[in-house]
Amino acid sequence: MRPTDGAAHAAAAAGMDEVFFSYPRADRAAVLPLVGALRDAGVSVFLDESGIDEFEGITDEIRSALAGARLFVAYCSATYPTRPACQWELLTAFRAAVALGRASERILVINPESVVDHIQPVQLRDARYGVTTEPESAARLVERIVARVAGSPGCLGDAIASIRPVWRPLEHLGSERFVGRVDEFWQLHQALHAFEYLATQDGASAGQAVVMGLGGVGKTLLVEQYARRFAAFYPGGIYWFTSAASHTSDAPAPGAGQADVLAQHYQQVAAALALDGAALGPVQVREAARQHIQTINEPWLWIVADVPGELSPGVVRELAAPHPLGRTVMTTRWRGYQLPVVDVDVLHPDEAYRLLTTARIPNDPAEETAARTLVERLGSHALAIDLARGCLADQPGLTYTELLDQFADTQDGDAFQELVKDLYMQVPTDHTNDIAATFARSLHHLDDHALTLMRIAALLAPAPLPERLLASISIALSDQDEPSIRRADRRALSAAQRRSLIRQTGTEPPSWFMHALVSRTLTVHPETTRLRPALRQAALTATTHLMQAVYTPGRLDLADVMPHARALVEELDTSESLALLDSVARYDYESGQPASASHHYRRLTDARTTQLGEDHPSTLTSRNNLASAYESAGDLGRTIPLYEQNLTDRVRVLGDDHPDTLTSRNNLASAYESAGDLGRAIPLYEQNLTDSQRVLGEDHPNTLGSRNNLAGAYESAGDLERAIPLFEQNLTDSQRVLGEDHPDTLASRNNLAYAYRSAGDLGRAIPLFEQNLIDSQRVLGEDHPDTLTSRNNLAYAYRSAGDLGRAIPLFEQNLIDSQRVLGEDHPNTLGFRNNLAGAYESAGDLERAIPLFEQNLTDRVRVLGDDHPDTLASRNNLAGARQKAEAVQHGSTATEAVPQEPYTAD
Repeated sequence: MRPTDGAAHAAAAAGMDEVFFSYPRADRAAVLPLVGALRDAGVSVFLDESGIDEFEGITDEIRSALAGARLFVAYCSATYPTRPACQWELLTAFRAAVALGRASERILVINPESVVDHIQPVQLRDARYGVTTEPESAARLVERIVARVAGSPGCLGDAIASIRPVWRPLEHLGSERFVGRVDEFWQLHQALHAFEYLATQDGASAGQAVVMGLGGVGKTLLVEQYARRFAAFYPGGIYWFTSAASHTSDAPAPGAGQADVLAQHYQQVAAALALDGAALGPVQVREAARQHIQTINEPWLWIVADVPGELSPGVVRELAAPHPLGRTVMTTRWRGYQLPVVDVDVLHPDEAYRLLTTARIPNDPAEETAARTLVERLGSHALAIDLARGCLADQPGLTYTELLDQFADTQDGDAFQELVKDLYMQVPTDHTNDIAATFARSLHHLDDHALTLMRIAALLAPAPLPERLLASISIALSDQDEPSIRRADRRALSAAQRRSLIRQTGTEPPSWFMHALVSRTLTVHPETTRLRPALRQAALTATTHLMQAVYTPGRLDLADVMPHARALVEELDTSESLALLDSVARYDYESGQPASASHHYRRLTDARTTQLGEDHPSTLTSRNNLASAYESAGDLGRTIPLYEQNLTDRVRVLGDDHPDTLTSRNNLASAYESAGDLGRAIPLYEQNLTDSQRVLGEDHPNTLGSRNNLAGAYESAGDLERAIPLFEQNLTDSQRVLGEDHPDTLASRNNLAYAYRSAGDLGRAIPLFEQNLIDSQRVLGEDHPDTLTSRNNLAYAYRSAGDLGRAIPLFEQNLIDSQRVLGEDHPNTLGFRNNLAGAYESAGDLERAIPLFEQNLTDRVRVLGDDHPDTLASRNNLAGARQKAEAVQHGSTATEAVPQEPYTAD
């Protein structure tokens, strides 16, 4: 019944507040000023002062306040959906407002966030909510609320009351430990009531929904909790049936016929309605159920839990409610049913941690770390988290660290499963406490090819798995032609996805994700153990081949493969694993991760020393690359001795004239140059060029490289009279030998242009830089690291010429592209940021220059270390910019007050 104005006046006369203000306690400081302003404006406001956040039952005082309110105001911060008490208040007010009509005039949402995704139900995400982050003042918001109170149709009154519906055959109690799932609740409710919103109506599926997801992820528990929380929407009753699939380990065989599914369903329906199932056929049972519900003439909820896969559309229709007043919910792992879907994923990590720690709060930082790691290892899987919580509750002396260790112990069986096997009384929804059995039922449906793909995925990292990698491994295992294998792979992946065992996470390029517990179930299975050597061998071979085939300098499109490559090289058991480790280390080196590259090259050097000996050429190559990684990290204290040792060993083992020996001498000279020791660098470069010309010939690419490096050393020494002719000769020879568009030719042109700039000859430098940038974009592509360097150098030349109007936009574009292509922490990105800051400073824009210098110094200290030359340059540049700012502040001219060191053109 709709309250009359007289009822509203009576409520006011009884001292009831006009506004019910719902908020999470965490937002109290933001809410109190607004409530105070409302009260000052003459609006009476109920504000719960008890600070209920965890739902422990709603008091009579709150019920009364809701009934008397003319307007329900929700302060819907990001925290609001996570508070059960807030959700109860909102749900009660929403249900009452819908029942009374004109719901949008009875509820107002204040959204302090910049997004609306957290606001549920979606009907509240329209123009009728206030946003406190917008410029409108608190006074304006107060005026709006006052107006809404005055225009409200009346108080919520008796509509907040609800009759507890009858459950048939038995009431489901849910779980007191239930956490999260607010979005899923409202998605389910929206699907079941879609016919009430014409824009979303689908006549074929209105009032129906399927809740799907991985086994044990919490589908059944979600529906139980929905039925309990939203029970007032279903006064006609809640009917719960369990289909032929079952949580128990003795479930019917996967091949059980569809007729058996229907027979069992109608037996349960007959029992729930006290009908003689033996005397009545399916048609009579369904008709009796329809008449029974029509007699009640109230909306009701019809739940069919654990529906098996591959049922025909006709069978699915028969499982649904037999009368239009019914709303049908089905739970299943099968993803092939054409009904509105509520996809239940794993818990949010914070919610999973909250569930895990309800048994016991970690008592120190180490235990908290162990608890969060356990959540990660369990993949935030609801059942597994609850079982882990049960272990802690059942064994008070068990620590989080010990539990984590037992989960990791799979050497002699499954230690974690042994720990949880006695917890069947603590598992909600009659679910099995055997995690492996939870997934085994779905795995049992897969054919051999699909199981092989699943076992391959289990060997790899718990990260999105690119389809190209999975296909490469599958091809390495098979003697069939590649197109046939790819078709079989796609069919197998689709079959596994329909069983909720794996899910597609990307389409461009295609990628897949397997939950950590599915992976673990497969890993501990005896058949996987038997097949592991062959699967691992194929994975190593395919991954190494893929990295080598895809990789070219600067084309590092391997980010999706790298987590799996890293997982495979955690164990160095074969020559193939060493080859893959070499590729991983190279990727890290080329992508600007010197610390990680050093770690992997050190592992590789140690392994090759053990397996091949100190003097094996592969060992010497690994040691050379380790020294290069140290040099890239700025650690010349370890770089130079290693290069010196390697040169000595290569001379002894390979001889003075071996190409690898020449490479070692070049690299040692480069390290001396990096250390500023040109007195030792230049003679080595000169010797190396002479030997390369004699051994390899004038036109060998390595000889051209040696000449380039010697010219660079002369330039570093300020000897441009010798540097420039060498650079000019090198460019001419590179064009003749390698061609105009070879990357080394482009590098030679860049270096000559840089030497011209160093000599102050910008008239020749800038046209060369401009030509080089155009050619690099054409040959290498816009995003190649060498193209980014070319753009940086052209911008630097413009800056040297005083043309900041052209320099700054190039620097800005280059920094954006480098962050996107190379990443925030790549040394080149840090260099480009340094140079943009320097250009801002040259333009007198210290407000933009100094924050960039500060950010760059912080990042270089973190990435490269305190003593890296680039870090020292950043510290110097920041100090100079700050001095210049102080000089400007005190009225001095910048050029007189702040002598500025040249910027490093990184």
